[in-house]
Amino acid sequence: MVVWALRTHWHVGADVAGFSRTSLDQTAKVVKQKTGKDIVKLQGDMLNPGHLKDAVDKTIKAFGKLDVPVNNTGILHMAAISDMTEADSDRIIGINLKGVYFACKYAAIHMIPRKNGVIINIGSELSFTGAANFSAYAATKGGLFTLSQSLAIELGPHNIRVVTLSPGPTRTSMHDENLKNPDFKRTLETKDVLGRMCEQEDLTPALVLLASDAARMVTGTNWSVDGGCLVK
Repeated sequence: MVVWALRTHWHVGADVAGFSRTSLDQTAKVVKQKTGKDIVKLQGDMLNPGHLKDAVDKTIKAFGKLDVPVNNTGILHMAAISDMTEADSDRIIGINLKGVYFACKYAAIHMIPRKNGVIINIGSELSFTGAANFSAYAATKGGLFTLSQSLAIELGPHNIRVVTLSPGPTRTSMHDENLKNPDFKRTLETKDVLGRMCEQEDLTPALVLLASDAARMVTGTNWSVDGGCLVK
């Protein structure tokens, strides 16, 4: 899912549009319960650049501007490279890297004339380390970090910051099937120095800080929220 956030004063929150291939009804319900705000629900496919352009256009139509696109998307297919099919690898690369590239493009086209904004790309600890049976996924996340670096250089003169936030193993639906394997679950829970998986709520404070003016000199870099995976 890609989240398009319209930044307001952070003490009162932000107006949010969400873009997803699947239903956003549950997400909208949770946001409404916690904040009292409605979100703009946008349906589309990360594999279709036209859908991404349409999502940006509809967000701007709804809010008048786009301040903080958060490219939070990724699919995972565990397989040895000898078993990885072309279709599976194309889908991983298309969603995790190409899709984010075009999401950044269409956001930047709007943000450049305004000379303001922050693009946050959600990476992974595997942006920086290899892992057996994760080669395609790791390659896309590594590419995502260098994409963020390149865009930080390119868009910096327009007062647009671009950063990567990289979680460690996080309890999301992407891992639901894998976590049924007790050995795999144990591996994820012991990868970091804190001995537990990251929860989605652990990422929120870092995201809010990166998006705010408190991080106004932070660009072209990565923030790891991984419980120390990279130092272990």
